[in-house]
Amino acid sequence: MRHLYAASAIALALAATGTTVVAQETTSSIRGSVTAGSAASVNASVSAVHEPSGTTANATTNSAGAFNLTGLRPGGPYTVTVTAPGFAPVTSQNLFLSVGQPYVLPVAVGDTQVDALVVTATRGEKSGPLVTVFDRDSIASVASVSRDIRDIARRDPFASFNPSTRGVSIAGQNGRTNRFSVDGVRFSDNFGLNQGGLPSARGPIPLDAIEQLSVKIAPYDISEGDFQGGSINVVLRSGGNKFTGAAGYTYSDDSLMGTKSKGSTFSQEMTSKTRNAFISGPIIKDKLFFAFAYEKLDETVPSVFGPPGSGNAVPNLTQGQIDQVTSIAKSVYGYDTLGVLTSRPEKDKKWTLKLDWNISDNQRLSYSTIQNKGETIALSGGTSSITSPGLGLGSYATHEPEKVETHVLQLNSRWTNAFSTELRVNYRDSMKIPISFGSPGYSDITVCLDPVAVGSLNQCTQTGTPRLVFGTEAFSQADVVGQKQYGAEFVARYNLGDHAFKLHASYSRLKISNTFVANSLGTYYFDSLADFQTRQAGQLLYQYSITGKLSDASASFDYDQLTFGAQDSWDITPELNITAGVRFDGYKMNDQAPLKTSFVNRYGFANNANIDGNLVVQPRVGVTWRPTDRLTVRGGVGLFNGGAPDVFVGNSFSNAGVFTNTVTIGRAVGGTGCTIPATVANAAAICAAALNNVQGNKIDPLVSSYLQTNISALGASPTSFILPSFKLPAQWKTNLSVDYVADLGERLGDGWRFGADLFYGRADSAAYYTDLRLTKVGTAPDGRAIYADTYTNTANSDLAMLSTDKGKSIIAVARASKSFDFGLDTGISYTYSDVKSLSDMGSYASGGSTASGTYGGQPMVDPNQPAYGRSSYEVRDNWKFNIDYAHAFFGDYKTSFNLFGELRSGSPYSLTMNTTSSNSRSTLFGTTGGTNRYLLYVPDVSSITADSKVSYASTAVYEAFRDFVRANDLSQGVIGKNTEKSPDYFKVDLHVEQEVPAPFLGSARFKLFGDVENLLNLINSDWGSYRTYNPLTSVVNVACAQQAGSSCNQYSYTAFTKPTLQPNAQLGVWRVRLGARFEF
Repeated sequence: MRHLYAASAIALALAATGTTVVAQETTSSIRGSVTAGSAASVNASVSAVHEPSGTTANATTNSAGAFNLTGLRPGGPYTVTVTAPGFAPVTSQNLFLSVGQPYVLPVAVGDTQVDALVVTATRGEKSGPLVTVFDRDSIASVASVSRDIRDIARRDPFASFNPSTRGVSIAGQNGRTNRFSVDGVRFSDNFGLNQGGLPSARGPIPLDAIEQLSVKIAPYDISEGDFQGGSINVVLRSGGNKFTGAAGYTYSDDSLMGTKSKGSTFSQEMTSKTRNAFISGPIIKDKLFFAFAYEKLDETVPSVFGPPGSGNAVPNLTQGQIDQVTSIAKSVYGYDTLGVLTSRPEKDKKWTLKLDWNISDNQRLSYSTIQNKGETIALSGGTSSITSPGLGLGSYATHEPEKVETHVLQLNSRWTNAFSTELRVNYRDSMKIPISFGSPGYSDITVCLDPVAVGSLNQCTQTGTPRLVFGTEAFSQADVVGQKQYGAEFVARYNLGDHAFKLHASYSRLKISNTFVANSLGTYYFDSLADFQTRQAGQLLYQYSITGKLSDASASFDYDQLTFGAQDSWDITPELNITAGVRFDGYKMNDQAPLKTSFVNRYGFANNANIDGNLVVQPRVGVTWRPTDRLTVRGGVGLFNGGAPDVFVGNSFSNAGVFTNTVTIGRAVGGTGCTIPATVANAAAICAAALNNVQGNKIDPLVSSYLQTNISALGASPTSFILPSFKLPAQWKTNLSVDYVADLGERLGDGWRFGADLFYGRADSAAYYTDLRLTKVGTAPDGRAIYADTYTNTANSDLAMLSTDKGKSIIAVARASKSFDFGLDTGISYTYSDVKSLSDMGSYASGGSTASGTYGGQPMVDPNQPAYGRSSYEVRDNWKFNIDYAHAFFGDYKTSFNLFGELRSGSPYSLTMNTTSSNSRSTLFGTTGGTNRYLLYVPDVSSITADSKVSYASTAVYEAFRDFVRANDLSQGVIGKNTEKSPDYFKVDLHVEQEVPAPFLGSARFKLFGDVENLLNLINSDWGSYRTYNPLTSVVNVACAQQAGSSCNQYSYTAFTKPTLQPNAQLGVWRVRLGARFEF
């Protein structure tokens, strides 16, 4: 009877190992208790052996019969043997550990009259509440044509993947606020230029190097921090006593790619080749091991936008217009625009090395290094918007080489049965230097394709007129980013009875060097083809160092982060655990932005505030209650600080307006006169030098002198700064989760896992921008403010980064899974999200890195601050499912099918109205930035005169607008932020794999496989389409019809434009990658 009891105790423990997630980011643990009958077994010996390496960990049970083996390698298999004095030993085999998830193992020992008991375990649960763990097998079976770890992370129920930016939003937050770590070290893009949140565009880790990948939403352990969305943690593979290895090759090209998606055609050249290798083994058996992984990619990437016939055609644009602009650029300016770029060559090479040294049974040292060199090509300027279409030509592309180098050294020590420590030191170095495709030193050129000028300054006035851009993209003209990060972390654990105490201390220093001077080569706008032919620019935007040396405009700063935390994990009863702790994050920063005297004179405080002295106290509590062996209830609450990209801190250095100045020189509306005040000496000559006889590759000395010496211009230069009261971003998170393992009877069997999660997040502090230079001077017809720059009366701004506590998220998840003994695994989840935010801190819905781009790209009611409402990262409904099947039809050579599908709500977007601009400010609202970001006022449309706040340019405009309002059931008033959504997106991916023998090579084998992304589109070209509306969809042009001083009593709506879906054929077609792999 005791024999059966012991077997049952172990089996049930192995079937329900999920517990409160702790932050042992690189290791796992086995904890439990040993009992003999109804009493605790004191001084029982517990030994865990990692079979691949022979690594052993030992412990002795305390007075409560409890044990806790920490610092263990993730994975397995492990063999655990329990020996109690006077009782037969109990051994459990085939234990597999997940990183950061303790394996709970209660053991009941039998009497001495029976033989030693051996139990074969099953794998522990890899997913649970607010955490998903992917092991090596799971990663290998993911269909990923791009071989990107984000294709793995997106499978978590709380994650949503943006196909355009390849960013992973977790819990409805900006993907750049996630923490990405490798072997316990933060590996995110700290500065924040990569929209995907990783330190390189394609990710720095070969998939073969990964032992486990975990996605966590709210880990309440004190070691977890530096994120707002979620934590994505990778643990690298380690070597063992056997030599293992693999070598593979994958291939894809345009013949393995679809050409149609929901009526759109896509046909451009593309090839992709990947070579990868892995080898691991012993250097000294049982003592020293190595693991090495390598991956190289060569790829040509199709361009997204193009002329008619290219798939995602730019509306109203013809090849003839492209040829005309290209011809003028060549014959008049001596510049090659490189025409239409149909594909872009990209390269990526990365490798990792990990060494593990078992110094003794109680100490283990590991070293890992990660090296990544990537070369991506960025091409902006393209849009298929029917109101403001545009295309970037080949010279506008930017070659962006990236380099990342990381080193990590970690020592795990077990000093006594109750006391263990973990020490980790790290260093990371990265560099990014954009290089233009076109001839060096050329300006950013925009040409409006109207035949003759219509008097605009910096945009095509006629709705629907396309524009072409070429030259050196404005934000890449001087943009070099270098980052160095180094630090140390110490963790101490002490077990006392039913308590497991933990102390955490860490130090990190981040050094940033950034030369960023947008428009340093000049940005020109030509209002027509005729103006471009005659070298008559409508506007020049120019920024440079006032000393004439670009190096003087460089921004370099560093800061220290010090973290301390303490917690207690208390097993109140065998069924109930409470973990409570507090984490302190403090910041020290000596560097300050240059002090701007004119700024101090305007506002009475300095522009050089930084994050020095910020201290965030983060209390956290987590509870796990297991009333039965089948039911587990978990919950918790805690504050989480960090995750905001450092580029927003860097903006206050690079855009202080002290060592750089910005001038905007344009023709007055109508094409006569100039925006430089007549009081400026030589104003007419400066205007002529800036706008007439444009060369494109040099700035006239008169303009440079004006920028450097004009006192009023220097005082009025734009400034980005941190408000002294600014609080670093932090968010409260709480959850309640229930998991149940059900037995559905003889027919359906046991082992059905059902779970539900309810998550609530609330902003403690979130960042946003406002223009402090503006003063409210009037009121618009719908009550919103009208502003003016009453300080300097220029096109420039003083953009302040402030904090708000507005922002919340409610997310509910239901999930179910089942593993069958005949090789079938199935799972399904449904996620409902309701996420509100004031600002998503990025160029709307995509991510951004400048204060002006962030401020000027958000939907607004008040024209000077972003509107509060539905977050652009919300995915209201999200269904995910997987069907995995593996069976050896031929000997022991497996055939595998892995299907993953996702049906999600379309992206949110806002209905807005578009204003004209003068001197880069809205002629109606007085603000800078995008002119199409003002949320739409919906009038009473029962008749053309029903609403006195709005008049219409014509009856036709009224009728078209009225029909649109009625068709979409829009309520009267200012419409809310992101009230609309694009069509739902349904994508299914398939991985198929067949093992075949490798003759004369023993157990070695080949694997032939294929990955199919967007399987539905392969079946039917109308399925699997990816179509979106512009995040800021303008439906009417608006101006003031009745001016009353500085206020406006009536809007005038003109040029109604019905919203049009923008198909992205490149993301909506099927793709196949074929591969072969040799393993031994």
